[in-house]
Order: sequence, then structure tokens, then C-alpha cells
Amino acid sequence: MRRYILAAAVYLASLILYLATLAPTVVTIFDDSLELQLAVPTLAIIHPTGYPLYELLAWLTTRLVPFGDAAYRVNLFSALAAAAAIMLLYLVARRLHASEVPALAATALLAVSPVWHSQATIAEVYTFQGAITLFILYAFLRWGQNNGQGKTTWLMLGALGVGMGLAHHRLTFLILPGLLLYVVWADRSLLTHPRGWGKPLIALALPLLTYALLPLRAHVGSLDGAYQQLGFWRWIAGGGYGAAFIFDNPFGIDRSLADLLTLAQIQFGWLGVAVMLLSLPWWVRRPRKATLLVLIALADLAFACVYKVQDIQAFLIPLFLVMALWIALGLDAIWRAASGGWQMADGRWRMVAVVALAGLMLIWPARLAYTRWEELDRSQPPLRAWGVHDYGLDMLSSAAPDGRVVGLLGEMTLIRYFQFDRGMAPGVETAPADEEAQRLEAIAESIAEGRATLTTRPLTGLPQRFSLSAMGALIRVWPAGRAQPPAPAHPQDEAIMPGVKLVGWDAILRQPRSGPSLRVLLWWRADAPPIDFKVSARLLAHDGELIAQQDAIPVYHAYPSALWRPGEIVLDAYNFALSSPPDPETTLLLILYNPMDGSEYGRWQTPLAPAFTP
Repeated sequence: MRRYILAAAVYLASLILYLATLAPTVVTIFDDSLELQLAVPTLAIIHPTGYPLYELLAWLTTRLVPFGDAAYRVNLFSALAAAAAIMLLYLVARRLHASEVPALAATALLAVSPVWHSQATIAEVYTFQGAITLFILYAFLRWGQNNGQGKTTWLMLGALGVGMGLAHHRLTFLILPGLLLYVVWADRSLLTHPRGWGKPLIALALPLLTYALLPLRAHVGSLDGAYQQLGFWRWIAGGGYGAAFIFDNPFGIDRSLADLLTLAQIQFGWLGVAVMLLSLPWWVRRPRKATLLVLIALADLAFACVYKVQDIQAFLIPLFLVMALWIALGLDAIWRAASGGWQMADGRWRMVAVVALAGLMLIWPARLAYTRWEELDRSQPPLRAWGVHDYGLDMLSSAAPDGRVVGLLGEMTLIRYFQFDRGMAPGVETAPADEEAQRLEAIAESIAEGRATLTTRPLTGLPQRFSLSAMGALIRVWPAGRAQPPAPAHPQDEAIMPGVKLVGWDAILRQPRSGPSLRVLLWWRADAPPIDFKVSARLLAHDGELIAQQDAIPVYHAYPSALWRPGEIVLDAYNFALSSPPDPETTLLLILYNPMDGSEYGRWQTPLAPAFTP
């Protein structure tokens, strides 16, 4: 009973840690996390292989938790799964005969390790996979050590865990070779008595029924629309993900075995590696269990060597779990060696020795958590916690009510997330396209249809064919020479360089959750095609000290001045992140200069006070 009370305490402690550092909302754009934060609450189909078990449980979390936005609730499921995995790691370590304190210390080390913690505080699938892996290990260890009536029950639970893994992530396949060898090694009669397979196979098959979610939600499809093209069987088989990432991933990174081992070493430090080596005598005493762990680690390393993705560290989590168990066993070797010495001491000194050694073991992960806290904490600072959230709201607020926004898939998913979660701008249509040529084609088609068209970033060939304006956080695309930006709040008629006039300006103070920012809007007019210039927009304090600076090609680097049409009005914008709202005496300085040699063409300066005066 004491073991399970401690396990519950481990769960609560780790959950408190993850809740304290949990991302409060959407915090990424170009990875799977954002997809999950939209797909889960809408029960859209997740990228191959579908992850149906994860999706159903995470969806249930979004329905039951009454606080936070949808993204936070999906993040929360990762924290819940991570805490469950940490608890199971403690139980597995104890089942491998590690003593309480070594098991607790090793468990805490994994809890605060960089990769694991990063997955526990954001919407991702890997902490749930870690929990499943450890549940499988725990169940089969209990089965291997049980000769009573409960043996069949533990075999069924282990098979159920394998089925859960197969209904979730293909990393499960990496533990199967070691697991099958362990099972046959522990009970060869299973090979000669197939009648005993029935109940375990049924238990294994039950979680696979969750794949029915995919055809049931086929009418919703995947966020990128690919499910309708590939269909059910190709989707659950990986949809080409595996082969593409191994043989033909243009963004892949080749990593050597040494690179992967370095990633592993970073998780626990060189001290962790040294302690792991102390577990070698345990390997000799318990070869069956040692072989199981070694094969899991080797299979994961072999897979990581050929799987060419940028975030390979998440795929090394099975290795990290095994390393944490080896650290528990290494610490246990120290604990048992020390206990042999303090048995000869009197009661008072024995207690002092026990407390001192336990303190040293537990201070280790506590110190790592302290030194890594800023890196681990996704809830702070505000810019890290809320920057993507505020950018998404800014993009959606910048779009015309019935407009079409063309951009990368991640950017469009972010806009769609806020349309779903906030019910904002339902008339805005998104057109995701990751290839530049596809985005340019989508923009041209939208303009031809007469739609208000916006895009998210500079695009090769765009300014040659269309006129552009800054529109909030987006770039408004107009037919060439027919831009119609809104009138400036503060009209000007200032020739800053030959052929270029500043005809208006404005400054908008924004105070989103990520912190205050100032958006400076500039209205330019070119009487003739000017030469190329860059704009250096600067905020100066009353004493002339620089507060913030933005240097850019006009219209978010998208509209070089040499391509401006004679007589058109070009609305330009510059965003300044600030630590506090600007002082009324702050001034705006604009410098136009040659981007090749930095030579100045002209400058203009004005106080910002008129923009903030009612």
C-alpha cells in the first residue's frame, strides 16, 4: 500500500509542476501542436496515422474541463498523461527492485528533463505514448513475476497496453521485439499452447476499434484536406510519412549515432550517465529484464538514426525512459552499498546517514529544475506564453469580413483556430498553401474572383503582378495600380526623398496579453518609380535615446519601392514590441536609406502625441 500512496504523491507532484509551467494557449505555428489544438476539439482527423485513442481522450478532456480555451485544454491532456507516465515510471522502477528513494530521484530526473518536460506542457502525443509504454512494461513485469491466478490478468493488461499503443503511435513497434523475447523467455509454454492467446488477443484488439473514428469523421476530414485523397487504409499505414521522412525529407537532418547519444546525455547530464553505469551488475543478475530494456533502447536508437525529422528528440523518449530506469538502478546500487555501512551505526547516526543520502539524491533533480526553470516554463514571460495567440487574433482581426487569406498551412490553422474558439470572422476564408507557386496561384485566382485577398508574408513574383498594402498583421493584395488603402488619420505632404512623399501617418497602441506594442502606419506616394530604399523606423525618448527600431523593406518586406506604381498610395506598417506604453513625449523618426551601402536618402521626425490625443 505504501508503494501506491507514494506513486499517487508522485503523480500529484509532477502534475503540479506541469500545471505551473503549462502553455496557456496556442504557442506554436509550424508543428503538430497547433494542428492538435484545432483537430481535437472539432474531432477532425489528425495527420497519419490518425491517433484515434489520443484524440478521443483529449477530446473528452476538452469537454470535461470547464476553464481555459480549447488549446489550453488539449495542452492539459499532455500534462495529465505526463504525470501518469511519471507515476508509472516510479512503479516500474520499484518493480525492477529499485528502492524508494532511488526510484523517486530517477523519476524526478525524467520529470524535469528538457525533452520530456517540453512535451508535457504543450499539445503533443508523446507523453501519452510514454505513459502507454510504461504501462506495458509494468503489466508485463507483473506478469513475469506472478505465478498465481492473477498471471492471466496481467498478460491481458499488457496486451491491452500494446493495443493502446498500436491505436496511438508507431513508436510502439519499437518495444515489441524486446517484449516478445521477454514473454517467450519468461513462459515458453505460450509457444506450444496457443489456446492461451485468445483473451490477450481480444484485449489487444479492443483499442484498435478506436480507428473507427476515422471513417466516422471522414466528412470532416483532416485540416489539410489530405484524408479524402488518401483514404482510411493509407492513412493508418502512415500516408507516406515514414518513407518520406527516411528517404525524401527536404527538411530532414542527418544525425549520427554520436549526435543522438549527445541528445540523450543532455537529458540527465554526465552525472546521470555515470550513475547509469552503476546499474551494470543488475544487468548480470537479472538478464531477462535487462535484455528487455536494452532492446527497447537499441531499437529506438536505430530508428532515430534513419528517421530524418527536425524534432527527432521527441522520438527518443523510449530511450529516455529506459535511461531513467537505469539511473534508478544505479542510484539503488549506491543506496544499497551505503546501507550496508550504516547498518553498523547506532540509531541516531543511521538516521542522519539515511536522510543525508536521500537528500543528496533528491537535491539533484531539484537543482536541475531550478537551473532549467526559465527554459521549461511555457507560461512565462508573456511574449512566449501569449505571442502566438495574439498574432493569430491580430491576423484574423486584420482580414476583411468576407476576405480570403492565403498563407502557410500553420498560419491558416491558427486563423481557423480562432474562428472556431472565439467564433470570430466566420466569413473569412483561408487558403493554405506551403509552396510559393501555389500561394501565388491562389492569390491570382482570388483577385480574379473579385475577393478581398490578403497574405501573410512576402512572396516572390507578387509585387511584380499586384499592388500591396499593409493591413494590420497581414498584406492586402490589390490589382496592379488599384490599391485603395484607408485614408490616413494624420495627413502629411512631406517629400522625404526625390519622388517619394509621406502623405500620412498614424500610431496605434496595442495592449494584448503578450505585452504592449505600437503599430506605426505610414502612407507613401511615389510620383515616379523610386529607387530601392529601406525604412528605418525608430522610437526615441524625449532625450533622444533609442527605445525601439525596425528596419525593413516597405510592407513587411514584401513591396520593394522600385516596384511601386507611379501615383499609387502605399500603406506601410512597423510593429514595435515595448516593455511599457510609450511616453507622450516619444517621437517617431523615419530614415530612408540605400539598402546596399546604408547611405541616407532623407529623414522625417514627429512627436507621437497627436496619435494619442482624442
